[in-house]
Amino acid sequence: MRRRAFLAAPALIVAPAIAQSPATGAWPTGPIRIVSPFTPGGASDLMGRFAGQAIQAALGVNVVVENRPGAGGNVGMESVARSAPDGQTFVVTAAAAAINQSLYRGLSFDLLRDFAPVTVVAMVPNVLSVHPSAPVRTAPEFVAWAKSRRGGITYGSAGVGTHPHLAMALFCRRAGIEAVHVPFRGSAPAVTELIAGRLDAVFENLPPQTAHLRAGSLRGLAVSSAERHPDFPDLPPLGEVMGWPGFAPVAWQSLMAPAGTPAPVLERVAAIIAAALRVEENAARIRSMGALPSGMPPAAFRAFLAAEVASLGEAVRISGAVVE
Repeated sequence: MRRRAFLAAPALIVAPAIAQSPATGAWPTGPIRIVSPFTPGGASDLMGRFAGQAIQAALGVNVVVENRPGAGGNVGMESVARSAPDGQTFVVTAAAAAINQSLYRGLSFDLLRDFAPVTVVAMVPNVLSVHPSAPVRTAPEFVAWAKSRRGGITYGSAGVGTHPHLAMALFCRRAGIEAVHVPFRGSAPAVTELIAGRLDAVFENLPPQTAHLRAGSLRGLAVSSAERHPDFPDLPPLGEVMGWPGFAPVAWQSLMAPAGTPAPVLERVAAIIAAALRVEENAARIRSMGALPSGMPPAAFRAFLAAEVASLGEAVRISGAVVE
């Protein structure tokens, strides 16, 4: 199902003026389309609207966000892969896009070949959490506890092949933990089961855990990002406390375009998003979603994306995740 909506005047976003680059020529030539490959109201949709409002405010052109959900985001991605690389079409992408490269067989597109990275809008960290009654307060203590238990531990996630599932699979493999994955239809049921004491842990995104961490009904041990989250400064980075430099399995929300889109256009859009993210009101808006503002430029995003496709592909393999 396709849903299109022109963005209203961007009252909630502050976008600094950025000089027009001569290299972009007459671009844009009309309304800009941002495809959100998921249903309205979710994280990807919200990030897409944030990006759309920033572009609209900076360029003075209409931006329409088009929701094209289906097949874990693949329907919308495929439509953009087939679009003209003229700088008028973009797509909101998430870590799921990198996962899908290995999770689904027979995709008609390749993420690294058929898309041009623009920018990472935000990183969404996972939090390793346990029930408050668990005899652990740090990630290393959790690993030791898990290894001491016959049969290991159980952990829940938002479902097979989701980022929390695969991030935990990577963590358990590296730590040498035996673990049983219990998939749910969404993050909330997994968190609820942990609070009820019927699971040992979750490694879910921060947003569905935020209220419970603050209330003390969950005990956070570590955050998966390379840096601490400003809203939870007492949670250390997992890679840091485990002594694993570079281990930072975070989800992410980004903007991409069809392969062949002119580089000056990619750079201009990335600069617009980065400038908007540097405004504190906008950064606070992103943080309120449990995310960390990024603004990663195209070249760095391309290298990051290649590493993510490889890492998450390995996670799919070791987890045994399949699409039924």
